[in-house]
Amino acid sequence: MPSSMLFAVNNEGRVFGLSTNGTKWREFPYLGLDFKHLSAVPNFLWAVGGDRQIYVHVHGLDIPIRVKEESYENQRWYPLEGFSNRLLPTDRFQFSSEDGLTDRKLEKIRVPSMAWQWEGDWHIETVMNGEPLDHDGWTYAVDFPATYYSTQQWTSCVRRRKWVRSRKYCAMNSWCAVAPLHKDPTQEPFIDVSVGGQNMNDNQGALQVWAVTAHGRVMWRKGVSSTSPEGSRWNAVPMPPGCEVKNISCGATGLVWAVLWSGKALVRTGVSVTSPMGENWLEVESPDDGVKLSQVSVGINSVWAVTADRRVWFRKGVKGESAASDELAKGSGWVEMVGDMSLVSVAPNDQVFAVGVDDRSLYFRVGVSPAELTGKRWKCLQAAVQLSRTSSTSSYVNVRQHHSTASLNNSCGSVESIDWLETSRSAPTSLKIQPVWQKPVQPSSLPASEGSVEEPFLLDSEAKEEKPPRKLTAWSPIRSVGSLLGLEAKTDTDPNAEWDGVVYPERETICEPGWCQADTLWSCVEAGALSLNVQHLPNWFVEYTSYDGRENAPWRSKIVNDLKKCNNKTTQGFEKYEIAVEMTSCVKSVECRCCLAGLKLVVFEDCFLQLEWVGSNSLSIDTATLSLLTLDKTITLCQLSMREIVCINSCSEPGCPRIAVHTMDTCSKSILPLRLQFSCDVDHDDWMAYLSSIHAKMFSLEGPPSSCSIWSTNQLGDVYAFDHTTLKKQQATSDSLYRTELNCKQLLANGKSWEHPLNNGFPPDSTLTISGFIPDDAERFSINLDCDSESTVALHFNPRFKEECVVRNSLENETWGNEEREGKLTLIPGGDFEILFICLDDGYKILMNGLLFTYFEHRILPQKVTAVRIVGYIELHKVIYESKEVIVPLNEMVWKQIGGHLVVVETCSSGVTWGISADNTPYCYTEGWGGAFLGGLQQSGFGIHPMTDSYCCYVYENQRWNPLSGFTSRGLPTDRPMWSDSTGHHKRSKETTKLLSKHWQWVSDWAVDFKTPGGVDVEGWQYAVDFSTSYHARKYLTDYVRRRRWVRKCKLTTSGPWAEVGNSKVIDISLQESAGVDAVYVWAVGYNGDALFRKGVTIKNPMGDNWDHVPCDQSLVSISCGFFNQVWAVTRNGSLYWRIGITVSNPKGDMWEIVEPPKGSQMKKVSVARWAVWALDSDGHLFVRREVTPLFPEGTHWQPVPNIGSDSYEDISASGDEVWTIISDGMICRRTGVSCENPAGTSWSKGLKANWQYISVRSYTSKTLPRNRDFNPFQCRNAKNTSLVKQDFGKLLCDTVYIPRFLFYFLHYMKFKKK
Repeated sequence: MPSSMLFAVNNEGRVFGLSTNGTKWREFPYLGLDFKHLSAVPNFLWAVGGDRQIYVHVHGLDIPIRVKEESYENQRWYPLEGFSNRLLPTDRFQFSSEDGLTDRKLEKIRVPSMAWQWEGDWHIETVMNGEPLDHDGWTYAVDFPATYYSTQQWTSCVRRRKWVRSRKYCAMNSWCAVAPLHKDPTQEPFIDVSVGGQNMNDNQGALQVWAVTAHGRVMWRKGVSSTSPEGSRWNAVPMPPGCEVKNISCGATGLVWAVLWSGKALVRTGVSVTSPMGENWLEVESPDDGVKLSQVSVGINSVWAVTADRRVWFRKGVKGESAASDELAKGSGWVEMVGDMSLVSVAPNDQVFAVGVDDRSLYFRVGVSPAELTGKRWKCLQAAVQLSRTSSTSSYVNVRQHHSTASLNNSCGSVESIDWLETSRSAPTSLKIQPVWQKPVQPSSLPASEGSVEEPFLLDSEAKEEKPPRKLTAWSPIRSVGSLLGLEAKTDTDPNAEWDGVVYPERETICEPGWCQADTLWSCVEAGALSLNVQHLPNWFVEYTSYDGRENAPWRSKIVNDLKKCNNKTTQGFEKYEIAVEMTSCVKSVECRCCLAGLKLVVFEDCFLQLEWVGSNSLSIDTATLSLLTLDKTITLCQLSMREIVCINSCSEPGCPRIAVHTMDTCSKSILPLRLQFSCDVDHDDWMAYLSSIHAKMFSLEGPPSSCSIWSTNQLGDVYAFDHTTLKKQQATSDSLYRTELNCKQLLANGKSWEHPLNNGFPPDSTLTISGFIPDDAERFSINLDCDSESTVALHFNPRFKEECVVRNSLENETWGNEEREGKLTLIPGGDFEILFICLDDGYKILMNGLLFTYFEHRILPQKVTAVRIVGYIELHKVIYESKEVIVPLNEMVWKQIGGHLVVVETCSSGVTWGISADNTPYCYTEGWGGAFLGGLQQSGFGIHPMTDSYCCYVYENQRWNPLSGFTSRGLPTDRPMWSDSTGHHKRSKETTKLLSKHWQWVSDWAVDFKTPGGVDVEGWQYAVDFSTSYHARKYLTDYVRRRRWVRKCKLTTSGPWAEVGNSKVIDISLQESAGVDAVYVWAVGYNGDALFRKGVTIKNPMGDNWDHVPCDQSLVSISCGFFNQVWAVTRNGSLYWRIGITVSNPKGDMWEIVEPPKGSQMKKVSVARWAVWALDSDGHLFVRREVTPLFPEGTHWQPVPNIGSDSYEDISASGDEVWTIISDGMICRRTGVSCENPAGTSWSKGLKANWQYISVRSYTSKTLPRNRDFNPFQCRNAKNTSLVKQDFGKLLCDTVYIPRFLFYFLHYMKFKKK
């Protein structure tokens, strides 16, 4: 589960953080400024300082906040002048926004505050919709509001180009003062602040910040978002007459409550994306007569409050998701809770924390759930506290004892000594400062508890005290970050405000680092940034007892020793006797429904399911059988041995828990598997655990997969792996080859053929041995090595008994070559035979009955061979296939579930494996196996961590325009359903959308999605001419239909062998083992489209240390790194880039260069192989980039790859000589014939069809590839092919277009070789 933070302030105003993955409170660096109140959302902390000014702290972001400013330069064409800056009066500004409505002169665009800095100068963007433009970057159109094109036409009357410049937020991990309301901050200081609204459906990640001044006024901060942490200005919120506010709270959904000095409460209604300040106030009475409210805290569906007499109250009937309803926002009544508290804080998931009155300890409300929002009781937090030596608390030893003291005095709650990191800076100079509480843990292996992720990490060390002390400066609130560019206050609040934009240092204090442990008096707790999983609570609540030495007392040791002696006496003398029971048999059964394999019509019938397994002990299973019987147990519908099963996966639908059982037969025939439907989720989970566990034991697949496994995920987010380690041991021979026997025992009649794919092809060093019997009346037979199809045959071996010869030939493009008939036929009818084919570099060596017969020189590259086909009247006994690689028939690949829930999983040759969940959280594999899917059958908890994932469900509301009534829900008979999915083919509504299983929970209500791609209007609608056309945000005269998307969020709670990495969200990731150094290159694409490089990743430290940002002008969606230091990326507009200058000493490279995509295609994914680069476009078409070498890293041209029938490509993974894909029907396919000479391969071999979604083969064959990554473009397997490559390479060099490029890369390559 992603780590999150609970914040608190002690009685001295020091700020502390407690991570869900930790057990200790860690102090923020002290800058001489104390704080009174806190309010937090993930990564953003707002506070009221002791000077009564507002401060903001941005933390936990691995990716810096960057904003790209854009300005369009516009020109119009005149007959005599050509294109000119002189525009018509009705035209847009010379420099404008994209729509032309806003003046955007370059000199007027400035950074919003001193917390920002420019990154580089203004430059022209030379890419449009994935296609490169000329160096000037101009695009042309008939008129300004028309469509722009990259080339000028005779109708082009206007043109424009885009200027871009990026700015970076430089005040990360520092307290930044937000500008006060007046020039004199003491004129109207602040007394409270609250931040929330993170769950509001806003496209820009906007946040709600509300504050209260000492005058009782409520202020709202405009422009606060994840890309603008400090906002732009304060706006006064109108209040009812006579109402003065003392406390305010904003929930995650934007629901705002305020407490008046009179003791009553106000609720702000109408807060929405379109009206963020809300519309009206509703008054809420105090809980009882004479009882005044003093503080309130808002969650999702709950509001808690504290009265002046320190009693705690709960407001029932509140529904934060439906805040538009006044009654639901206001609630229905107060309920008093047991216990006296001075302050409460509600987390976004309605979990409650509080500060006690007498002991000033922190408490957690146990038992809070969606069904019982009030919880059951209060429980004290038992977490050690670490203080800096600047704290007065550190000068005394525990003088006040209470029930949390024991946890601070035992080893479990003690604090490790960690090196001190000095991180105090003023915000303008905090460019590269990482706070101590964000230092990533660097374990030698991934632990299962604290420190397994990058958690916020505060002051906790004592080393490096010999360093000279530094003067720590605080950023003055008077000359604050918001005051650099002019007026911050509104004229109606301070008309005489004047600013000079100067930042003055103040409070130059020397803080000596150090730490101690002591009881802490808390004054404030803040849970707004906390995401707490109540099923897996953090280790904050364990009450430790002090050690008294009883465990090692002499009397205890004596009892243990006596018991051991007694046990030895009772077991002695029985060693020679055999075990009474050698085999154990277990049976598990249940009534369910089934759909048998191969049925075209999906019909489920009632049946009795029975699983029986037999083993010699509990750890091994010899045989296991899965049987399906009729309910009366008289007829067997189906019976399967577990040895036949290759994959067991869940194929559940909402309300229908199902399991699919795939066998070798169903995989070979590409038919539907056996499906089992259970009555409830409990039965489904129970049988999934038993089937998966027994299946893994049968194939000896328990535990983690090897480092050369294939990883994949299905559409339900389950993670699977194929490990060929067992197969490799079975096939290994003494001569470094792998051998398997092909299933072939049958009698071939005249005209009948036997065909079998050669999974590894037939490259040099491969052998094929065919043995059988020749009937007396046989006239001829033939053995064919086919390439892709029967129209291309690399070798046709045809013994003809009447002619007493053996014909050898080849077939290419349906044309036979020259026959070879030399040699004596030693085969005779009525006798056995054995024919051996050995592939050499220059040809085939053929032996008959153990004697050398002939050589056949290669006419077609042997790497193109995909199958062997035998035709004629013979009886086949045995066909043995040998290869240098492990031979893995796709229909026999055994997949095992790993555990966890991911949508993307990537690996590399070193075995380091990462994954991405549906909510874009990155995870690292912990070398464990199991999790929630194994249930109680989990044998080892090593590396298993709790995981949560979230997913958004969408439904579309469709309407058609009617001349009389306007847009209405009544459509034409041929229209799509008025409530449908995105395609319009399936009817779907809010009422019929259900969760998949009990492990999923709704976390929000249905709401209009304002993040719909393409943009929406203020009500969330998109308009189009018809439903099947493209949609846009503004309504035009020809638009007759419209739609809007509704969204509802759900959350999954599970577990698996995955540990969360950092705090950054990513959308794609790629790994590659580095050549020559012990490192793994990890590249990723951040959620905002930035390119990221993970530093410090090794086999011993698979999580790495931290992310480094790699600048790129375009937002990315996909990235891939591979051999020869290649890194390719795909941008959001569908264009392709590759990274220049990557070396061992400079792993991040120097710059990006654009590669023109295939004409008319917008790419969505790229994968770098050994000999080529594979790319997938948004329409499901696949392309391969040819001639990719270190001398020409960008290649020369794109070659399209034909689709597999009518199916489109959904995913692609390439590495070494392996290229695998997933097609639209969820089937895995492998590309055959991929080699240096033919990097595009020849054909596809089909594998298992199991609703696959993502696949990674980047570690599959890397162990058998040469470790030397240096590439010689003239190096091929045989002399003939080498000459062909040299000829093509020579032609390439003679092309004048490539001579400059060749010289550039040749020099660059030679420079790299010298290094």
